[in-house]
Amino acid sequence: MRIQSLFWAVACAALVVCASCGQGPASGSAAPTGTTVADAFAVAFGKPAPYATVNDGGDHVVYTPQALLDVSPGVVALVSKEEIPDGCKGCAGALTIDYLKRGPSGFTRLGSWPGIGGNGLFGKVLPWSIRTDIDDGLTLVTRNDQTDGPCSATLEELITLRRGAPVKIATIVTATRFVPVPGGSSFSANVTGRIVPVAKGKRFDVVYSGTQSARQVFKRQGAIFTTMDNGASGC
Repeated sequence: MRIQSLFWAVACAALVVCASCGQGPASGSAAPTGTTVADAFAVAFGKPAPYATVNDGGDHVVYTPQALLDVSPGVVALVSKEEIPDGCKGCAGALTIDYLKRGPSGFTRLGSWPGIGGNGLFGKVLPWSIRTDIDDGLTLVTRNDQTDGPCSATLEELITLRRGAPVKIATIVTATRFVPVPGGSSFSANVTGRIVPVAKGKRFDVVYSGTQSARQVFKRQGAIFTTMDNGASGC
């Protein structure tokens, strides 16, 4: 059956993601004295929060700071959300990450990576959290719950705040559920996965349980993590 064969497809394609996918580091001017999230945002965007503008598609976009996180001594990452308040289903919000140097006189902008992840529907940003046990540096984990007819799935996107730039290290399907269709397919499945750290910065696993059990091993290759194992395919 086609649905059943897709469910345990091999997730072996390497993620083509690198630090240079965003805007490269660009020097900025020193900020007025300040150390708060609001101060960092004013340097990163040149305007106080929230910053509203109109994008190339004519949509009203609002940027709002979410967190200020330590990357390395003297360097912080400002995580901001980019949302379209009047967004349609196809209008995606996103997370923007800026790196700033913190000095005695305030912040200096080092680089910006707009729309690096967290793309949600209706102009919204996906919910996200932080893990410290996966990679060398803080890792932002976004959660995307999807539904397509009889199928629902959860995708988690991992973005590590490396010293030089944020890097999208992996995208993982952590849940898939199929329900029988009246008068159609009788196939059903309910599988949930959880990320299990094995060797920080080198390997983590996704352990699945439910109607089927499996362990998907992700190993670091260069800047990202890849797998050659079977895992839930999503919808």
